[in-house]
Amino acid sequence: MKIKGSFEGLDIGLIIDDIAGRVKDEEDHDAKLRMVLQHAREKGVRFNQEKCIFDAESIPYFGHLLTTKGIKADPQKRKAITNMPAPGSQLQVLLCMYSYLARYIPNLSTINHPF
Repeated sequence: MKIKGSFEGLDIGLIIDDIAGRVKDEEDHDAKLRMVLQHAREKGVRFNQEKCIFDAESIPYFGHLLTTKGIKADPQKRKAITNMPAPGSQLQVLLCMYSYLARYIPNLSTINHPF
């Protein structure tokens, strides 16, 4: 079943099979959750309970951390870049990782200059 078509018109973020929604407060959270669950029931979409996160202050989402204050770099991704050995043959991989998280790295062009 195609997940994307099942949730068209709803105010939610959808990437592959992950759904996320930004809400103003607990009341908005509950209303949006009821709407998504009702829509899923009508379309025959099922969720894996072990992967569901509800009413969270932050959630990891495709290399980013979605928080109540906005989007941040996922600490796991940041740690992976920080702990990466000095580039050799891995230069292309490093630059790809940098570009994915570029919005969170101040002065990236200065950092990349030696390359």
